[in-house]
Amino acid sequence: MRRYPISIFITVLAIVAVVLGWRMFAADELARSRAVEQVLARRSYIKLVMAVDYPAGRVAREEYTLIDDNGKSRANYAVIDRHGTAARFTERISGYDVSFAFGKAVQDGIWKLNTKHRRALDEIGYSIYVEQTADGQHGSRAFTFTNPQYWAKAAGREYHITLDPKKPTPKVQDILSLQSTSDADPRYLAIVDDFRSFGSPAFKRTMASARQKLLKS
Repeated sequence: MRRYPISIFITVLAIVAVVLGWRMFAADELARSRAVEQVLARRSYIKLVMAVDYPAGRVAREEYTLIDDNGKSRANYAVIDRHGTAARFTERISGYDVSFAFGKAVQDGIWKLNTKHRRALDEIGYSIYVEQTADGQHGSRAFTFTNPQYWAKAAGREYHITLDPKKPTPKVQDILSLQSTSDADPRYLAIVDDFRSFGSPAFKRTMASARQKLLKS
């Protein structure tokens, strides 16, 4: 009987081992790759921005920015004067304060509010931007308005009158007694308050200090 050399047998075994090991390694790497893709698809990102534009005074603009990037949160504040000089600072936020602020803003209607027309040139302007990425889905929204106190409490009322040519013209007292609808929406003021109230006492003191420093420059 013919016998194969031992070296050939060992070589064949080595090749088989390499092939089996490569298959096992490739399967493991494929599983890791799919796991990474799933993590990336579940990436969580939140961004909230409020810019406040002042038509008069030393301060021209304030910017509030809240960001939570996969659990790492920070808050940015900037105040800019009429000459373009800016005071900025960033604070790392521990815990879930930004996530809670986002939840509060959602509850207050940040995804549902629309742009309101400017009523007068000397009104303070507010620009709101919200962005969210979660479970592979992304959404954003932006809107502007002025005088949130007005829209929240004292917005005008509308009266709807339908005249029927077959019926007599309604009397003045009847028109005055018609039911009306109001454009008042407290959510605009609530969103502004959400930004203004964010942060620890130390964070708010730093904002006030940055503003005062700019005004004295």
